[in-house]
Amino acid sequence: MRLLALDTATEGCSAACLAGESLVERYQIEPQGHSRLLLTMVESVLAETASQRADLDAVAFDAGPGSFTGIRIGAGVAQGISLGLELPLVGVSSLMALAEGVVDTVATVAAVCAAIDARMGQVYWARLVRDPNEAALWRWHELPRVSGPEAVPALAVGEIGVGSGWDRYAEVLTGGAAVQWLPECFPRARQVAVIAQRLLDSGATGAWQAAMPVYVRD
Repeated sequence: MRLLALDTATEGCSAACLAGESLVERYQIEPQGHSRLLLTMVESVLAETASQRADLDAVAFDAGPGSFTGIRIGAGVAQGISLGLELPLVGVSSLMALAEGVVDTVATVAAVCAAIDARMGQVYWARLVRDPNEAALWRWHELPRVSGPEAVPALAVGEIGVGSGWDRYAEVLTGGAAVQWLPECFPRARQVAVIAQRLLDSGATGAWQAAMPVYVRD
């Protein structure tokens, strides 16, 4: 499978191409530069994997929650490529992508509380559990929502915090306890690609109509 993945939902902008066992990514923290950087990143990862757009089997994007403008940029590019080439399109949650990123640091992670800074004194957050019986290998313990950081439950034993919400509201989210959380982590296209491949391998159709942005906040 050759799969192109995009992530523009937060401060990070990234594109990745998964081609067999090879996963190539371009990633940059540039909150205001997503529209300028994304297509160049796409061409770069395709070139490094010796891929043409016509070689792609599927497209995936970070569906949110996150920046409304950022999500729309990634969704628009992904949908344009998907419709133009008649390819399956898969939307992946930014919070699940964050959880998948924790595996790169803590291979034995069993549970994650992912939180993204939602501005206005709030965070987008969810709790996920590693589950081999789920197609994505992650199960929602608490579904994505938006609230003040004080409403996020304290970390359970063995649970790890991750995301920009933790960077901004660590004192509130930890409640002063000595818990484990990973600083300066953002969802990335490489994580979106890995999760999307699992979903497609499990039989997901990738119908573009179903791959909608998830804003959480009205």
